[in-house]
Amino acid sequence: MFRVGICDDDAMFIQYIKRLFCELYEEITFCEYLSGEELIEKLDKNQPLDLLILDILMPGMDGNKTAKEFRKQCPNTLLVFCSGVCTPTTESFETTPYRFWLKEYTEEKMKLEIQAVLKKMQENQKESPFILVKKGNQMVKISANQVYYVAIAKKGTVFYCGDEKETYTSTSKLAEVYGRLKEFGFVYAHNSYIVNLKYVKVVSLKELEFDNGKQLTISRSRAKEFRKAFAEDVAHKYER
Repeated sequence: MFRVGICDDDAMFIQYIKRLFCELYEEITFCEYLSGEELIEKLDKNQPLDLLILDILMPGMDGNKTAKEFRKQCPNTLLVFCSGVCTPTTESFETTPYRFWLKEYTEEKMKLEIQAVLKKMQENQKESPFILVKKGNQMVKISANQVYYVAIAKKGTVFYCGDEKETYTSTSKLAEVYGRLKEFGFVYAHNSYIVNLKYVKVVSLKELEFDNGKQLTISRSRAKEFRKAFAEDVAHKYER
């Protein structure tokens, strides 16, 4: 099941895109937004979108401004810009869109574009498993891609996402969590926590720093294996 958001001030275009998606793939939940302001206001971090299709030219917040605000909350969602009059600019690429669609595409061309996006979403789902965790008294499902690091807690583990205040808990032990996530870029930096290498920006002698500025200590016992894993991750990114 995929969650697809469509943000466009043209309600008829939203219905058109929904119809094309449904003709190609059945298991989709759609979220509709008629403005950038509505999108940002109604975003649910506990149920992140797999894909956002975003119009560029809209009253109020345009697509570029909306995308920047959206990325603060949803850094891993697949983003597709779609416009009838605008073309990509350097500002458009600051939010790492996967595609840029033109509304003038024929239905056949649009279906080919949608098929490519569906394939990418399926690949992303395989690359990042979902984890069942708790937020207060509520059970929620989050993607491993959202998690920066996982630390030992009194009754299990705590999952920290990009915003330090955005945390989730689990009764699973850290070793159990590592067993599930080690194939997806998570490594021990300390006996008390594992980190997602995807978000590690800098590694010094005793510390690591994430792309959001958060710093963690690298323990002496884990330093060698952590630096090796970080170097291999960087090399792999350059190979791609």
